[in-house]
Amino acid sequence: MTYDHSKQYRCVIVRGKALTDLDNLLPAYANILSEICPCDNDTFKIEFNRRLSDSLSIQTKKTLDNHRTEIAGKLFGMYFEDQDGVINISDRTLKLLEDSDQPAFFKDLCAKYQFPSGMNKMHTVQEQVSHGIKIRQLSFVMKILLECNKLGNHLTKKEVGYYILNSLEVLQGKTSPEEVLKQISEDRKNNIIREVNTPGKASSYNYQHINEQLNLLVLANVITFDDQNIYINSKEMPYIENLASKYSLPPVFDFYSYNLSALTIRNKAELEWDQYFSKLSDLEVDVLNTSTEALLNIDFPEAPQGRAFDTVALGDDGEEHVYRIERARIESRFPRLVNRIKKLGKIKGLGYDIQSVLGDGPNADFAKYIEVKSTKRVTPPSDIFTDTINLTRNEWIAAQQHKQNFYIYRVYFSQGETKIFIIENPYEQNEQGTLYAVPLNYRLDFDHNSGGFYASA
Repeated sequence: MTYDHSKQYRCVIVRGKALTDLDNLLPAYANILSEICPCDNDTFKIEFNRRLSDSLSIQTKKTLDNHRTEIAGKLFGMYFEDQDGVINISDRTLKLLEDSDQPAFFKDLCAKYQFPSGMNKMHTVQEQVSHGIKIRQLSFVMKILLECNKLGNHLTKKEVGYYILNSLEVLQGKTSPEEVLKQISEDRKNNIIREVNTPGKASSYNYQHINEQLNLLVLANVITFDDQNIYINSKEMPYIENLASKYSLPPVFDFYSYNLSALTIRNKAELEWDQYFSKLSDLEVDVLNTSTEALLNIDFPEAPQGRAFDTVALGDDGEEHVYRIERARIESRFPRLVNRIKKLGKIKGLGYDIQSVLGDGPNADFAKYIEVKSTKRVTPPSDIFTDTINLTRNEWIAAQQHKQNFYIYRVYFSQGETKIFIIENPYEQNEQGTLYAVPLNYRLDFDHNSGGFYASA
């Protein structure tokens, strides 16, 4: 079959927001969900909106509803409704809460994306089915980008948009990457530039759905692009190769097996899609997870090569980064005190990771206690943002005990940049209301009067 690139078809996903906004919103959504789920639907709507409004100072109900249903729900698959009408937190969100690896969240998300997609309204799904749409589109994109990379070539966003993400025969699964690349090569030789063009629509409309999908791959830390070309991140090659290998497989969720002309079946399909989409993809965890080396050009000499695929390694990287900064800071001012800077994160029960010195003012040689909390994301946080971290009981006791000498260093490992947000004296700030410590765990002390031993039959 000859690839007919001229057949164009607009396949859309839920409209998101700017890259930094999505990176900022993800942990905010996750922490709200961790606090309120599971719960019934009515409670979920009220509590999610209320807490997001408090967190982001959003007052408009329509905007809050859009965050809850369209972005956190349909676009990100962060929660789902079960057969009993209870809203539950998704596996993908639980993983994020555990490992603070935002690129891994987006990697898993990209691996689940497909057309037809239940993130769209069911009438849109019906239309896609009627056109024979059936593809794992981001796998197809990565397959072509990978093949180009092997040849030392790069595609533009316009080429990916026209020849892949807006191409009917590609979306129908009727053509191969080889045919697409051949057509692109021929057009380039003939100096032919093709691009998506919808009569009567602006360029922003033509590429909105294309940019939305490519942005997810950027947030997954697997591609970057400039004004001209798209580049793959060679440090994420295990994930890229795994994702690309699935380009020819049919979508996992089969909308073609449902009679979408019947309302009850459409509702069933939508419910089952939400439940499916909330599950993790079939990719191995060590392929999904993001090493700090894949985000930054930083060498951590004490770390064995190939690690940084778990929360312990993330904590070690953050501790190492802060330790280096503290040593450099004190060495430039009070070299005689530099040997008092110690990494103590491996000692359980202390409540802090690094013991340093203040290095300023009349009390320069007083001890400074630093608890390091690290996270990974593609974009650095903006000047206005919200975030949440979890402290252990020992860490909070240390904050209470050391007060103005206790600091939390929130380390954001992001693409090409590491930012550290410093919180001084969190215990006092909680008292003053400039941050909020919420007790989430309960310890149960009980004795023989509290119950009885199990009596075997």
